[in-house]
Amino acid sequence: MPAHLIAFKWRGLFLFIFLVAILGSLVAIVKIQYEIRYLESQYYDVMQQALKAREEWGRLMLEKTHLTSSIRVEQIARSRLHMTSEKDHYETVILPPQSAQAFEVESGQ
Repeated sequence: MPAHLIAFKWRGLFLFIFLVAILGSLVAIVKIQYEIRYLESQYYDVMQQALKAREEWGRLMLEKTHLTSSIRVEQIARSRLHMTSEKDHYETVILPPQSAQAFEVESGQ
């Protein structure tokens, strides 16, 4: 077989392999760009959700602070439960040791 035909076959094979490698690289580049765009959109969606959650947390903490303030609790205790801080209405009950034990036994049953 002449040398120029053998060289031509090898050149064609190398050219084919080179073209396949270039096409494979181009497809890989397009796929990676698509994945990058998809991940970026997911990232921005998660960041937006985190921002909304942080705002909601701040609002809830403000509401909790308002609802648990000592002045508000005292006002509700006085108006709805009719509680007072005066010691005139306090009653001290002292139980003898036997009756205290009997109470524990009765309540345990």
